[in-house]
Amino acid sequence: MAKRDSNWTNKDGLVVGFGTREVETTYSAKASRGGPEQQIVMRIKGADLADSDVAAQLVHAPIIPAGAFIKSAYLQVDTAFEGVNAVLDIGLYKLSDGTAVDDDGIDAAIATATLVAHYDVACDGAEVGKEQAVACKVAASYDTAAFTAGEATLVVTYVQPLP
Repeated sequence: MAKRDSNWTNKDGLVVGFGTREVETTYSAKASRGGPEQQIVMRIKGADLADSDVAAQLVHAPIIPAGAFIKSAYLQVDTAFEGVNAVLDIGLYKLSDGTAVDDDGIDAAIATATLVAHYDVACDGAEVGKEQAVACKVAASYDTAAFTAGEATLVVTYVQPLP
């Protein structure tokens, strides 16, 4: 992830960075599908994940607004993940302070054996199919052991709340 000497988030949710920065190794974006249905597309690189520190991912993660209903999520594996006993968690974190809403709410404990090239994982965490009480961001982490390789694209589809 891109790192700055310091960051500041303005009232619109735009993160402003100060100082030098490293090259970004992951990306995320919010894509409009027209109407209330929206998508978040996020690149996940296994070697870049941290066990419990997801703060770097949250800096640039797109926002799922409070009241949004997460309709579905899936993970497209582009390059096989590697790591002995490593499992992937994908969760939601509060926009306000970065604390976990549910650190494996999108999907929990996806095994390395499942994360093979050209495989799609249908995410079935507790937050999929649920309305979100607070504005949140999506981040990935590992359990048990670190990944040494692997790349995937996460797609989360949600329905925006009515105004």
